[in-house]
Formats: sequence, C-alpha cells, structure tokens
Amino acid sequence: MGALCAADHIRARYSVPMRMFTTYANASDTALAAALSEFEPSAFLLAADGGSAEATDAADSAGSAIATLTIDPSRPRQPIDGFGASLTQASAALIARLPSATRSAVLTDLFSVRNGIGVSMLRQPIGPSDHVTRPYRFTRRRADMRLRSIDFSPEIREILPLLLAARSIRAHSAPDGGPLNIIVSPWSAPAWMKTNRSVLGKRTFTRLTGYLRPRAYGAYAEYLTRFIECYRDAGLHVFGVTPTNEPDYPQSRWPSMAMTPAQQARFVARFLAPCLRAHGLGNVRIMCWDHNYSTDHYPDGRFVRELYADPRAYAAVAGSAWHYYGGASRTMSDIHRIWPDKGIWVTEASGGDWGPRNWDDALVHTSARIVAMMNNWAQSAVLWNIALDERGGPDYYYLRNDHRHSQNRGLLTIDTRSRTITRNADYYILAHFAKFVQPGSAVLTHTLRDAHGLHAAVFGTTDGRIAAVVTNERESPARLRIGGAIVRLPARSLTTLCDIRR
Repeated sequence: MGALCAADHIRARYSVPMRMFTTYANASDTALAAALSEFEPSAFLLAADGGSAEATDAADSAGSAIATLTIDPSRPRQPIDGFGASLTQASAALIARLPSATRSAVLTDLFSVRNGIGVSMLRQPIGPSDHVTRPYRFTRRRADMRLRSIDFSPEIREILPLLLAARSIRAHSAPDGGPLNIIVSPWSAPAWMKTNRSVLGKRTFTRLTGYLRPRAYGAYAEYLTRFIECYRDAGLHVFGVTPTNEPDYPQSRWPSMAMTPAQQARFVARFLAPCLRAHGLGNVRIMCWDHNYSTDHYPDGRFVRELYADPRAYAAVAGSAWHYYGGASRTMSDIHRIWPDKGIWVTEASGGDWGPRNWDDALVHTSARIVAMMNNWAQSAVLWNIALDERGGPDYYYLRNDHRHSQNRGLLTIDTRSRTITRNADYYILAHFAKFVQPGSAVLTHTLRDAHGLHAAVFGTTDGRIAAVVTNERESPARLRIGGAIVRLPARSLTTLCDIRR
C-alpha cells in the first residue's frame, strides 16, 4: 500500500482512473508555467459519480454551460501511423555537434516511449531541403541516366547515424511499439533531370520553372528507389514516399520542383510504382500531392481529385499527403468522403515567427489545428525541423537567396554558442499526442457540445485505453464533462486526458 502515490488514492476516492497532463504559458508569455505537467485528481476532477456538486458549481465563475465530450468506442475511425517531425540535414548538424552525453539525452528525450515523448514518425528529405548547412547532391552534375555516379555518402555520413540511434532508442524502450515509421520526400530531382537544369524550382533571373523532364521519369523513379534501398539496407523502415515536396510551389529560393496532376499521375503509375515493386519495395506507400489543403492553382484538394481520376494512378497510390499552411483541414474530409479507401497523412506543419509565436499563441492555435487534422481523417501529424538554432538556421538557401534567416522554429532550439537547449511550444504540442498515442491506435468517434473555444480529438490506444487531447482557447478555465466525471481545464491550455473510463 505504501507504494501507492497520493494521486492514486484520490483517483480511487473519485472512482475515476483518469490522468491529466497539461501545458500552458506563464502570465508574461516568456516560457511555460506547466510543461506536460501531471495534475493530481484533486486539482482537476470537479465531480465524478457521487462527487461534489459544490465544487462543480464553483468551477466556472462565468457560469457558462458545461461542455460535454461523448465518446463512442464502438466506432473507430482512421488508424494512427505516427506523430513526429523531420531530422533535416540542418537538425542533424546541430545535434551532431552536441557533446556525446547531451546528444544521447536529446535523442532519448525525443524517441523513447518510456523516458521521452515517443516520436514515432519522421519525414526525411531526399537530398537538400531549404534547411541545410550547404548544398549537396547524390549524383554528378551532368546527365547520368543510368545513375552510375549515385552516391549517398552525405546522407550516410551525417544523417543515418542519428536515425539509427533514434530507431534503437525507440525499439529498446518499447519492444512491441512498432518501428520508427519514415516517410521520404524529395524537394527536387537532380538538376539535370529538370527542364530548367536547376535544383531550384525557378531560375533566379529568367524565372524558368523546373519540371521533371519526361525522358528522366525512369531515372528519377530509380533515384528515389535507390534512396529507399539505402535506408532499408541500414535497417530503417520506410513507411512511405512522396514524388516531390510542394509541387505547386516551385520558386527561386530553395530546392523545389513543379508537377501537375497529369505529370504526377503518369510518373507514379508507369514509373515509380513498378520500380518499387521491381526492387522488392512494393510495401512502401506512395503518397501523392504533399502540399497544402488548398493552393492558388489547386484549391480545396483539386490536385488529388484530378490525380485520382486517372485509374492507373489511383491504383498506384496509397493516398494523399498534406501540409497545413493554406486552406482548411476539412478538405481532407471531403477527399475521404469520396475515396474512403485511400489514406490521408499530414506530412508538414511548421512553427515559426511568421505564424503563431512561442509560447501561448503557438501552443493554443497550432494544437487546435492538429486536433482538427485528426478529426478530418489524418493518420499522422508531422511537424518540420526537429532542431534549429537561435536564428532559425542552419538555413543556407534562406541566407543566399532571401538575405535573412528563415524565422522558422524547430521543436528544439539549440543555441550555437552556449549549446543550451530550449524545448519550444511545438515540442510540447507534439508530445501531447506522440507520448500517449502510438501507431496502431485509432481516432474514435465523438461529439463535443457547448464547447465554444474547446477542441478535442479522442483516441483508442494500443493498450485498449482511451485518451483525449483537448485545447482550451478560452481566457478562463473551462469545465468539461466526460462520462461521469467533470474536469477543469486551465485557461489557454493543451491537455491530454488518459485512462478515460469507457
């Protein structure tokens, strides 16, 4: 009996096994006052079966109606394949420079299910993205259709060791938790495969847009497949691949490549899917699009709609990948309603000073958008850089072409001078999902009533329990009824409630 903590006794008294973990900013919005902090039941349970009505009545000075979350465990929705971010070359360089003990602690904190936040999915760029310390390439500069010059040394030397360490940490912390799922995405094909002969999406002065040259389709499929083989041979699990990052955003600032729906449909159906099968990689999911809910040329998922209209492309892809920078997440529900057999994954959702700022704004608004992703059929939520420095770098392409730093924000900020590490709001947003909802879990059907300013996603977890992630946007605490319990959510907070009674 002595081993039972006080919180366990209180939960027993209330006959509710629920646990609550909460994050919110301090009053001056300079840091977090609570950071994935577990509250004792006496601090958040206002009433349960037989609980105190007086405590319930006193909970909300505004006197508003109690929001009610009703869960139907018998109606699971989409499976969850992972929550995570990207170990970009920039992130890898920062982490690799840390002292060995610090580096090990950072990776454990990120990838351990038991002693960390349990990151379960990574999206890895194939070649340089916008966040690199320098340009690099995997083939020679001139045309090499047979890929005789292909060389993944930069990846093998700088990024693979950290990926292997992450895989090992996850495997040892949760032997039955499944592999570290990896989605791979190129920002651009090699320059010689493109119509503008540049790794950039548009030539700097001529503004000539770069598409994949038709005669290079086969070589590009082989190029992507060889990269996946490199990961597979190292013992990594490649869950999926996208043909290119953001095909409707070719520009002259960093590596990018344009693709139309017809071009992508032809590429995946006639080249990429057959190439993957020929190399024994037919289980790698091909995800089309990999861009915003809505763009100027393809509003409200039009790119996916047009690609799915091609029967061969439709058969070749496992589903679609999405970013949250433009449009509304309900676009994914619109796609799911028409094509319910195709998967939906969110593969990029960055934080930065161009958007919701650390701490309060990022915590509340970004978390609400991830909740919306889950409620609109997303099977994953992947943020952007795992780590950036105090200036939003390393960011070679931003400095070269924009003459300023990126303003992006990683899960972690690693100060290049002091080597101190700051866990940003983005880290805790991800943690509220990743730590409690492992791959193989499922989103559950639920209704949320009288819930102005509240947003909730509910999951049936792999251990047979129920967890809910709730954002409270209100400036005051909120009451939420779940079954026989009423819980108090702090103002402007992100909360995970786990061990919810069915």
